Amino acid sequence: MDVALRAKGITARLALVLSTAAMALASGSAVPGEEEEEPPPEDEERVSSQALLILVTLLIAALLTSYYLQRWRIRVVHETVLSIFAGMVVGLVLRFSTGSYIKRMVTFDHTVFFNMLLPPIILNCGYNLQKTAVARNMTAVLLFAFVGTVISAVVIG
Repeated sequence: MDVALRAKGITARLALVLSTAAMALASGSAVPGEEEEEPPPEDEERVSSQALLILVTLLIAALLTSYYLQRWRIRVVHETVLSIFAGMVVGLVLRFSTGSYIKRMVTFDHTVFFNMLLPPIILNCGYNLQKTAVARNMTAVLLFAFVGTVISAVVIG
């Protein structure tokens, strides 16, 4: 039970760190006028292992900060804020680094986020949802659901 409480929200933190790092890269990932050439396979392997090391290090850092913030009962700063800043720092370092190939390796891919990271976050939120609070506010929930759907259908469709 204690392990489950500590592990709660790991996927959300990972998605937050990765998306923050990738968004910091997104605006400047390609240098204008620089030719994109494929590196040799050994360089590609080295760069992909470096990108994997960066992402795993960010995940471990997010997990450790969450663990120590809960263990020492630090309430001044939330672990999400630290995850956002860690992602921003890594994204800025990668953005101003010289290699453009590693920037492409860690660039944010929205399909991975929507297909692999977002469903567990939604499942976790739905699983931990307090049913009494939803039942108490059922009219507001249904009103926002139906009115929001109608507005979205009219505006988009």
